[in-house]
Amino acid sequence: MRNDKGQFVKGNNTWNKGLKGFDPSPSTQFKEGELVGELHPSWKGGVQKNKIDCVYLWDGANKRKRRPRAVWEQHHGTLPEGYVVIHLDSDKDNDDISNLKAISRRELLQLNQKRKNQ
Repeated sequence: MRNDKGQFVKGNNTWNKGLKGFDPSPSTQFKEGELVGELHPSWKGGVQKNKIDCVYLWDGANKRKRRPRAVWEQHHGTLPEGYVVIHLDSDKDNDDISNLKAISRRELLQLNQKRKNQ
């Protein structure tokens, strides 16, 4: 029960008291063995394009990987911990290996600060 200010009145119980683990919509949740990946009717070849980010590739059950990182790792091996892959020409769709560079997060921070101050 709430008072006229929309606050709970002290001493009243909430609607979900004693319902630990209550699941209001199990019919709409993902279930093991459902159509995922190539089996899904909306499958687009494992490529996902966002408006403000780069392209993502499907990398297993409910996992995805940024395409620039996948291209860089294909040529140079695993990306070291604390490093990111950037596009040298700032074109997020240009994933040519000559346009990709691995830099530390510290270098990325400095680069972004320079761009912000320009």
